Amino acid sequence: MKHSFLTRLTGWLSLVSLALCLAAALFYFLGRIPEATYKLTFLLASIAWFVLATGRKIAGKDGPAAG
Repeated sequence: MKHSFLTRLTGWLSLVSLALCLAAALFYFLGRIPEATYKLTFLLASIAWFVLATGRKIAGKDGPAAG
């Protein structure tokens, strides 16, 4: 059974965490945030992206492949 709501939700949240990774790098490059904040934000957003992207794949599976 495919869970379309969970697939969409985890997909959007993974895109948000990816955008946070990119925004943290941009803000650090522009000198708006210190290095410690950049590292922490990038770490947490990266972990969130990996977890949510994996969750999206798990939520979108139809079950075991028949064959």
